[in-house]
Amino acid sequence: MSPQRIDGGGGGVTDDNTAPTPPIPFRDETSFLLAGEELLPSTTSKTEDDTTITSPLLRQSISSPHPLLSPPRQIPNPYGWMRDESRTNTTVLDHLHAENEYGQQVTAHLDGLREDLYQEFLDTIQQTDYTTPALKPSVEGGTSYWYYARFEEGESYPRYCRAPQISADDLYPPPVNEEWDQKIMNNSNNETSFPPLLPNEEVYLDVPAMARNKTYLAVGTIAISPNNKYVAYSLDEKGGETCQLYVKHFETGKEWVLRSYGSGSNATDEGPEPLECDGGVIWNDESNALFFVTMDDTHRPYKLYRRQVFDSDGQWIDVENQEEDDELLLEESDELFTLLVSKTFDGKYLIARSLSKESSEVHYLDLRPSVGDEKDKTETASNKLVCIAKRQPKVLYRVTHCQGYWLVQTNMGGLPNLSLKACHVGEEGMSNWKDVVSSETDTPVFDGGHERSLDGVTIFNPATDDESPSPLAYAAVYGREEGMPRVWVLELNEAESATAKDLTVSRLTRLEFDETAYDVGLGSNRDPSLPYVVISYDSLVTPPSHIAIPLSNPVNLDARRVLKEKEVPGYDKESYACERTMVMSRDGKTEIPVSLVYHRDVLLERGNGAIPTHLYGYGSYGASIEASFRATRLPLLKRKVVYALAHVRGGGENGRPWYDEAKYLTKKNTFNDFVDIARWLVGDEAGDDSSADGPSIGKGITTPNKLSCEGRSAGGLLIGASLNQQPELFSAAIFGVPFVDVCATMIDASIPLTVAEWEEWGNPNEERYFDYMMSYCPMQNVQNGAVYPSCLITGGLHDPRVQASAFFEFNKFDVHYWEPAKFASELRHRASSESGPVVLKMDMDSGHFSASDRYKYLRELAFEYAFLLDTLGHS
Repeated sequence: MSPQRIDGGGGGVTDDNTAPTPPIPFRDETSFLLAGEELLPSTTSKTEDDTTITSPLLRQSISSPHPLLSPPRQIPNPYGWMRDESRTNTTVLDHLHAENEYGQQVTAHLDGLREDLYQEFLDTIQQTDYTTPALKPSVEGGTSYWYYARFEEGESYPRYCRAPQISADDLYPPPVNEEWDQKIMNNSNNETSFPPLLPNEEVYLDVPAMARNKTYLAVGTIAISPNNKYVAYSLDEKGGETCQLYVKHFETGKEWVLRSYGSGSNATDEGPEPLECDGGVIWNDESNALFFVTMDDTHRPYKLYRRQVFDSDGQWIDVENQEEDDELLLEESDELFTLLVSKTFDGKYLIARSLSKESSEVHYLDLRPSVGDEKDKTETASNKLVCIAKRQPKVLYRVTHCQGYWLVQTNMGGLPNLSLKACHVGEEGMSNWKDVVSSETDTPVFDGGHERSLDGVTIFNPATDDESPSPLAYAAVYGREEGMPRVWVLELNEAESATAKDLTVSRLTRLEFDETAYDVGLGSNRDPSLPYVVISYDSLVTPPSHIAIPLSNPVNLDARRVLKEKEVPGYDKESYACERTMVMSRDGKTEIPVSLVYHRDVLLERGNGAIPTHLYGYGSYGASIEASFRATRLPLLKRKVVYALAHVRGGGENGRPWYDEAKYLTKKNTFNDFVDIARWLVGDEAGDDSSADGPSIGKGITTPNKLSCEGRSAGGLLIGASLNQQPELFSAAIFGVPFVDVCATMIDASIPLTVAEWEEWGNPNEERYFDYMMSYCPMQNVQNGAVYPSCLITGGLHDPRVQASAFFEFNKFDVHYWEPAKFASELRHRASSESGPVVLKMDMDSGHFSASDRYKYLRELAFEYAFLLDTLGHS
């Protein structure tokens, strides 16, 4: 049936001066979905020979020990008709357009404020800018280049550039042209342009030119060939995160697109249809072949291929002239697992990782086999692929190559965090992994305990004077300690044991900084032979900078070199303050970290009433919300809004245990923590708090009518569940492409990547999880007749999935447009008429990552902040 709606007038009110009326869609109270043992709708697919296969949808993973619901249980789905996979149903599209019209009407009075905010964003952003140049050597002894990106005022996308290294002794980026940001006139065509940033600069990807006449464009991976002669890159032109691959020759500018074999009726006028993949691409060592991963029908990366793209004469190989198909190296058949491909930092090995949320398996391919290793030159790459250790339940691991060793980061043995172990390359099996220990204390440097978590390792082998002793290698390690992100520098050496050589750490140095709360990580590093590691550093009040840390003496502050500091026009750091404090949760034993940033004038207004406060949270996948700088927060802070970050359980701020305490059947801890922080902010709870400098400014700083909240993707689930728990606690809520129809999504394996998500949330088809997940699902728990805050809900018609940085890898799950659309209608239907307006803003062009255009993104942010400030009474 068609949705019926009542149109409101324009300009925020109708012609008779009444408030605009939201769309009223058809609600089918008899519509439901079934969870449990009953067969769900079947799916159809075609094989390579065009045979149609019909198969039932998966209801649980093969390895699950839990019984399915029997008999099946109903999940109410009154707005199920809004789901249209084709995105062409005129009834659905008309409803979404009506929602956008209503949103424009109800917020029309904010046009001026939106424009003010947009200009303020521009005023605090250095629109003409560049990224820190990073040196990439050539494996063939040719020219090494500095690679970087340039942004120009008025341009929505960057230009990717490079400049040659003038001298092999120039290990640090050379000084930039003093007039790099001053436009000059080109006499030949009377057009203006910016001068080169570095001598002999060349633009190799002109993304602004590529984006012309497109509604969406996102660059995926950019891979420079080892010989520095070619660039391979991927583009998403629809917002669906399905990418096409291209190769470009630096010297001539000639460009090719990778096309599919056996396109048949799908061939285009230019030849076979373009190859579609997940966006990742890796070069082989000879710069004549590419490795890439394709996706299955559910958008899951699962097949690793190798394709020869240049022949022995360096000529491009068209698929029409190619006798052999792409070589399949590895196929991941388990729907719980995703296949990711990368290359070790030294370029020697291709790494293929099969990952689920709780288990992993790693294969490697030697890209530089020695002469002795090339016993059979006709041997295919797939036959050379080696598994380091077979997957085991609940065991995660990843590897880094170090001078003939694998440095293994793993939770093997049921450890709460990842430990650091090592084995020789070629020693397969977990039984060969040994702890990497301190040579002084003979104790593991990263033991996987609660105190210190390990997130990644990068190995450097700088060239040294043969006369001076040097370690086998340096390791830049990043992880967490005391709830904060950390970077350590390790000196690695070999120690003789009774049976073999083992890796040991002769020195471990944790990098220290003046501020008590900050964000730090590894920056842009391309050359493992450099004597320094580039880190990125910022805090809630300190703009980002990239700093070169000498590996041989990381504690020498004078030897550190700031390569680039982010300029924020008009920003006065002394006008702002931040703090990190702890709030006691309702369980009486768990302290929840909270970070606050505010204008110092707020301190003068504490006694003059409630201070407007905005609370942001996420709390899933082990993703940490860091105490980092955002220039786009400044318009809020200047208006004396306190910005609070809730580091709730389900995130990774306190390592893997913090994540594990809020998944599966403990997911409600995430929502409870968020609500407890909100109650602390309004003074409802007398829970203890503590900060580095004494009592926190945050306790009791605001009231519900001055408190707003925000969450995006899985953070939208957090906001929805928190509002349903205590809707009167907030005056405004922002849901960014929210995951709010949890159970309806998680029972349906036809939705891309759902199966992999069963190891995050649980599977509501199973008895073990159904009732628990239904009890917190936002769509199923809107309180009848309750007064809800004003809600702004955003989505994208072509939004394929949510991506969030997780404890171990990037995790992705599906949030299609119909989830925010259904939730907006459910809120209006059940909540009291005294509730604030529910505005659904649906982007009819872009996908989940909002606008790929940086200026369009700022326009959208201005819309959200204007809605927020208006509700808080600060418009």
